[in-house]
Amino acid sequence: MMKEFRPISCCNNLYKIIAKIIANRIKPCLPDINSPSQSAFVAGRSIGDNILLAQELIRNYHTNIGCPRLALKVDFKKAFDMVDWGFLLETLAAFPFPPRVIKWIKALTTPKFSISLNGELVGFFSGKRGLRQGSPYLFVIAMEVLSKILSKRIADSHSFKFHSKCDKIKLSHLCFADDLIMLCHGSPSSAHVLKAAIDEFSLLSGLLANHAKSNIFTSGLSSTTNQQLINLFGYTVGSLPIRYLGIPIISTKLCLRDCSSLVDKVSGRLYSWLNCGLSYAGRSQLIVSVLSSLQVF
Repeated sequence: MMKEFRPISCCNNLYKIIAKIIANRIKPCLPDINSPSQSAFVAGRSIGDNILLAQELIRNYHTNIGCPRLALKVDFKKAFDMVDWGFLLETLAAFPFPPRVIKWIKALTTPKFSISLNGELVGFFSGKRGLRQGSPYLFVIAMEVLSKILSKRIADSHSFKFHSKCDKIKLSHLCFADDLIMLCHGSPSSAHVLKAAIDEFSLLSGLLANHAKSNIFTSGLSSTTNQQLINLFGYTVGSLPIRYLGIPIISTKLCLRDCSSLVDKVSGRLYSWLNCGLSYAGRSQLIVSVLSSLQVF
């Protein structure tokens, strides 16, 4: 039962309103702070960028030919509820945020909670972790530390190799809030760099990878090396297609079967308009409107 406890759910509405105001003050700073691999809640960046990149990089994973490749889809345990406040405050000071803003945020990290037992409040306890999921800008800043750790470890490593098609742009991961994909060459030395970065970030932030929900994907590896990487991370071996940011990611060319769910969704939205007697121009406008709304989502 206690495994599913979420401290943020105990906060009162006033706390949440103040947290939202502070988060909105932070929002304009995100484009200058976040690395290009992060596209969540940053002006000028789109969720579609991550989806298209992931789709392109996972292509042909099913063939197991070509250069060795490794992709990790990392799921953090209760991500928004596990961020350590001390880590977050140190991160804000390091970027640096003005002391006044940090002081405002720090004032929100001192609430005490009480448990209602049989209709009576019993005792108080202090919170130590957790961010408001409705305003996740602080979480995005926390995840930027992972980007910094990865960049430093890759720069310090003499054996790290980037994933296929990623060398020129130096891409090692795609991050949208707590949705994280990590990529590298399929060599054990490159994989160890990613593993060390995840472990260091977990130690600092309190965010731990959920091994049961995290997936590992490999291509172009021998069975021995493949098993070695699976043992290194301890993640579940994933199977394609996978769902990333709500969109299926496939490694083959699109076929009718892959588009069937999209066709059904569009048809379902248009079905209620069948008896409305629309002109051809009206039908065309309706179809464009439905398709546009799906693309934005």
